[in-house]
Order: sequence, then structure tokens, then C-alpha cells
Amino acid sequence: LQRVGVEVLIPHFKSILGKENVTAEDDAITMIARAADGSVRDGLSLLDQAIALSDGNISALQVRDMLGLADRSRTLDLLEHALTGNIAQSLDIMDSLYKNGADPAVVVQDLLDLTHILTRLRAVPDAGNLTQVLSGDQLERVRNLAGKLSMPTLGKTWQILLKGLPEINEAPNPQSAAEMIIIRLVYAA
Repeated sequence: LQRVGVEVLIPHFKSILGKENVTAEDDAITMIARAADGSVRDGLSLLDQAIALSDGNISALQVRDMLGLADRSRTLDLLEHALTGNIAQSLDIMDSLYKNGADPAVVVQDLLDLTHILTRLRAVPDAGNLTQVLSGDQLERVRNLAGKLSMPTLGKTWQILLKGLPEINEAPNPQSAAEMIIIRLVYAA
């Protein structure tokens, strides 16, 4: 079975919501489509769960809480501060995300996704349509950040995050493991 892209899942989910007379914020649908990871069945299960938790209007905040996701803008703030060497601000953001219910492993996965986008934009500045993954403001911030970072920095960032992800899953305290990864990122930057 082939994976179905976010750009195909979003209109499909919107169509289903229309038939169910349920409204949803665009960011909420995008989060569900991203969490489905290419699986229509998984996406429909998540959509069904979001509908059940809503009162006829699915908000991004509800979906974020349901999935244990971090706010993408805050995750971008975290990555930007880490890659510019601001350790105190980076750790404060990580702590804030955790206190607001974000799963540390999901935060690091989101940092990996953002690093991938940054690297693609650095390698090919006019690379594909990223509007399904990032809002207009976030896309502009990512483009600016990609222009400031070198390919070796982005490669090192990818490696640190990728090697750190299993540490979070194995650690007795996942939040502490995530903080250690952030500290490594800051010092590597």
C-alpha cells in the first residue's frame, strides 16, 4: 500500500466533515493529516476521535491536546533558539511545551520534521509546496532561518535529533532526555 500525502488527505477529511456537518479549523485538519503519516485508515480513526471530542467544531487546540502535539510555532521557536545558541530560552520553551501536555518524543519528531524542511529549503530554495505543512508566517520564518544556517549545521542537527529520539523512548524521564538533546543542539550550534 502506498502512503497518501497530506495534500490528498486534507481535502478528503474536509469532505467527510462536510457530510457529517462538522466544522474544523484548517490547522486541526492539517495536524490530523500529518499524524496519519500517509495512512487513510489511521487518519479516519483520528478524525473520528476528534469529532467525538468536539461539539461540532474541531479546534486546533483540541487536536493538539488529543495527539499530544506541541504548537508548531513554539517548536519552531525552540529550534531557532537552539540553533542560535540561546540555551536558557530553548530549555524554557521545552519546559513550557511539556507542561502544556506535549510529549517529548513528539516534540523531537517535530524538530526533525522542521530540520528536514530547513535542509530541503537550503538545498533547493524553491522546493515544493510547503503550505500544507506550515502556515504562511511559519513558512516565511523557516525560509529566513534556512538562509542563515549552513548545510553542515543542518546535517549535525539532524543527526543529534535522530540519535536522540530513541534515548527519549528508553529514558526513565523522557523530558530530561529531551532537555539533554536540546543542550547538545545548542552546544553543537
